[in-house]
Amino acid sequence: MARQDMAIEVFEEELIEAWRNMAALPDRERSFLRSGQRSWWPSIVRDRLTDYADAEAAPRRQLSRREMRVLGALFVDPDCLCLIVPVERRALVAQVLTRKAWPQGRALWDRVWDDMGGRACGATSDTLRSRYEAQLRRLALAWMARREAGAGA
Repeated sequence: MARQDMAIEVFEEELIEAWRNMAALPDRERSFLRSGQRSWWPSIVRDRLTDYADAEAAPRRQLSRREMRVLGALFVDPDCLCLIVPVERRALVAQVLTRKAWPQGRALWDRVWDDMGGRACGATSDTLRSRYEAQLRRLALAWMARREAGAGA
């Protein structure tokens, strides 16, 4: 039993890392929409050494092939693993992953409970935690099954 719990913890760390990587990807739709609002001339003329400091000028970290493969398998591909999570639980899983990826001062489950609507969500923070853990267990078991199927092929 302890071995399975350890595998689930390792999977959760991998899931959180993939969530961080997905958040770091450029938002192409937003870029496209913004392109019609301003001219790209300042980006062309700007000299990174002599002109004002700009966060956009800093290059983004490139994801490795392994990171891209995990990100695709978990969140991006048409048969991605996140589709296992029922639609009504996806917001909860996303909130928890966001809170775990970028922790803040308050207790995790109190923040998740607030984000999910507090009393209006009709559940306690313990109920939300148990629902998340159930989804995490389902995802981890499916992930391990995919890995075993891939290793056997």
